[in-house]
Amino acid sequence: MIIIRTQFQPPASNYPHIARQAILGQLQRSGARRLTVIVAPAGYGKTSLAAQWYAHLKSQGSTLVWLQLDADDCDEGHFLLTMLEALAPLLPDDGRGLDASSMPVAAVLSVVITRLRQIDTPVTLFFDDYHFAQTDATEALMARLLAAADLSHVSLVLISRSAPRFPLSTLRLDGELRQIGVADLSFSDAEAQEFFAGRSMSLTHAQIGVLNKRTEGWAVALQMVRVLVNDNADSGAILDTFDGSNSEMGRYLSEQVFSRLPDDIQRFLTETASLPEIGRPLVAAVCTLPDAVALFNRLGTYALPIAVLDGQGQWVRYHPVFNSFLKEEAERIGIDANQVLGKAARWFQARKDCDAAVRHAMLAGDTALAAEIVEAAGGWRLVYATTRGGTLLFQTLIAKAAEINLSAFPLTTLGLSVISAKAGQLDTANHYLALTERATSGGQLSRDLRVVRVLLSLYTDRWAGADDLSALEADLSQDNDIELIHRALALNMLSYNFLIRTELDRALHYGQLAMRAFRDGGADFGAMHLYTHIGQASFFSGDSVSAAEAYRNLIVEAQTHVGKGSDLDAVGQVLESEILSMRCERAAAASALSWALPHLERHDTWFDLLAAGFMAQQRVHRLNGDVIAAHAAMDSARSVATRRGFGRLARLIDGERVMLLIATGDLDEAERFAAVCGFSRQSATADNANMLAYHLRGSVPALLWTRIDVARGEIARARGGFERLRTQQPAKPHVPRQIELGLLDIRLLLAEDRTCEAAGKLSDMLLSLPVGDYRAILQIEGTDFTERLRTLAISMDVADVVSQRLSDALKIVPDLNGPIGGIRPGPTIEPSGLTEREESVMHLLSAGLSNKEIGRKLSLSDNTVKFHLRNIFAKLNVTTRTAAVMAMRDPQGSRRPNPNG
Repeated sequence: MIIIRTQFQPPASNYPHIARQAILGQLQRSGARRLTVIVAPAGYGKTSLAAQWYAHLKSQGSTLVWLQLDADDCDEGHFLLTMLEALAPLLPDDGRGLDASSMPVAAVLSVVITRLRQIDTPVTLFFDDYHFAQTDATEALMARLLAAADLSHVSLVLISRSAPRFPLSTLRLDGELRQIGVADLSFSDAEAQEFFAGRSMSLTHAQIGVLNKRTEGWAVALQMVRVLVNDNADSGAILDTFDGSNSEMGRYLSEQVFSRLPDDIQRFLTETASLPEIGRPLVAAVCTLPDAVALFNRLGTYALPIAVLDGQGQWVRYHPVFNSFLKEEAERIGIDANQVLGKAARWFQARKDCDAAVRHAMLAGDTALAAEIVEAAGGWRLVYATTRGGTLLFQTLIAKAAEINLSAFPLTTLGLSVISAKAGQLDTANHYLALTERATSGGQLSRDLRVVRVLLSLYTDRWAGADDLSALEADLSQDNDIELIHRALALNMLSYNFLIRTELDRALHYGQLAMRAFRDGGADFGAMHLYTHIGQASFFSGDSVSAAEAYRNLIVEAQTHVGKGSDLDAVGQVLESEILSMRCERAAAASALSWALPHLERHDTWFDLLAAGFMAQQRVHRLNGDVIAAHAAMDSARSVATRRGFGRLARLIDGERVMLLIATGDLDEAERFAAVCGFSRQSATADNANMLAYHLRGSVPALLWTRIDVARGEIARARGGFERLRTQQPAKPHVPRQIELGLLDIRLLLAEDRTCEAAGKLSDMLLSLPVGDYRAILQIEGTDFTERLRTLAISMDVADVVSQRLSDALKIVPDLNGPIGGIRPGPTIEPSGLTEREESVMHLLSAGLSNKEIGRKLSLSDNTVKFHLRNIFAKLNVTTRTAAVMAMRDPQGSRRPNPNG
């Protein structure tokens, strides 16, 4: 005789005061579905959510049935009789007059279907704890009910710890399936705060936020903490130690989750507990169980607290609280977690995933294995490899360096040297370099040492020796076994060293080769650094448009691949500010400098970047007429120079201090300070101290004393010093310096009453040099001097084009309020409305080239090509490549862009 239950109401909610408004709102908006599946492990609040939904639907007058299932309902006859009794109140005769308990299962099913047909309004059946009833037979019954076309008014809600096993594809394709899982049921931070409100007064808002993150919103874990905190005064200690190894939580997991699993699944869970993530191929490699992949595939059957990482279920991880319990269980039964992790490290190493391999080796406590993996993968080269770079990889190792026999891993030790230098820890960088030198006996490693030694000279503000640079070029000429990233860094170093020697053509040549080599090696992180050298070489060559484009590319790629506010983002912003300040766009320059320059002062940087930022900052203050701010900025920059050991930066700052004192008329103090800080009058005649090729930015003694002499009216002395400076230069100075020298020459000519020559010099300069792009050099000379230039142009009747170019260069650029975004306007706009770079991209796109081919032609990354294409599509008002090409070929078409943007 089957005993039929009579309780068909939702149970009281475990969390009645937590209104799951977000999920309920989604359910309301999505409307009725034939099947809704709420699947999650024990303790996720499945029944509480369903009960709230039930109450909400009931308040709207919906017809509802609630069935609370148990282990007896795995019998299909019992299951159907439970349904009959639950449906009885909805029928006219309350279901009386029929005793179905003795009928065959097929007959009872027929009765159930008949009675469902008799209900003439939409009805929703909630099956709570459906997992108790899950058998092949009951699953077949549910599938039949859902397949019946004449039962379309019947909706089913399955509340279960395991997903239904009957086919769902047809329901999914018809839009009749709705699935709610762990991610949906997890408490949000706001719900966690509401859960603890008024019940655990000893927990702060921040503590609850941390707890919710740690438990990933698992309701039962939060409930357990609430109980423990209320029973214990030391809430902080409970929060610090709470995880699956907590005795109460462990008991719950054991009783409600783990102990109910088959033995082979239990073994699989404990063997893989030490792994941060698991996937089919990984478990096949590390598990001792012969059917590990099959066991992995079965995990979804039990609705365990597992997060899917890839969207397809190929890679998953255990919930942190559950994972802690599993690790304790694994230790209890004698599973060697370190052995499992070591196997995983080797598996990832074989698949060239160095980051994951090192991570697993470190989790296993095997620092030697981690260093061996890095060494085999190329050592220091990994700093620049991949899109984001390998800095974090070496930071992991450096924390455990004392446990590693570094002499056995020279390439890895060089990597530690490089990342120490990038972090500004120069003594540490030199220490690791010296360790490698002592452990090296020539051969291939000598080339690695050489390129890293030259790299460190950049960070330690030392000049690389001519012998090292020649050897680098010789290494590159041996086109045999030099590895691609090694070649790229060697080219990078040549580009930089020719840049700081003002050999700009060679700097550009090697910079472009280096970028191409990094790209070919899949090292976008390394390639991004080349924008700094290429941009500066363009800037000092007089091509500020190309320089601005290089810096914008750097900012875009850094923000895309590394992140906004990253070191490389700051580098791009500082260098771009140098261009903006030269154009007198003060607000835009100051906005970027306000965060980017302090960032570089604390992080990965070298002299030239800090010099560019400092000079841009000084230019903004000088243009604003804020002398006090200019001096304060010098004080701050000098402390940075001292802290980082950048002697050249300190000298640059001192020179600019002298310049500022001259500009403000403090000539006695300028002379005194110049003598004190190493810019004595005697040094104005020294060749090395006045070699402009080695001073991209700032002043030299001869220039300072020429200006002092001009200001004192000692024009002959000033002219002598100026001519000596010019004639001792072995090469033509860069363009901004040519403008500076040209203006100083004109100032001297005017003081000498040689107005015709001054007018000729002015005309030559304005016609041959892009003074408008470097207008700050002119405007900082002061209004008295610029007015004399206006008067000179008028009195000497210079050509109209010269007068116009002078007028343009002297225009005050509007000082726009507020910060401007990371990518600022500035590129030349073609008549089509596209920038020069966008025109180049469109030309190659029209020729049928793919994104990768366009990138190779223009030395751009895939992401930068996509960035340009998005801009092109927006300007052309199209959405496809073909449409863009057609729009460009139809200059009269309606989709032609507005030339004004």
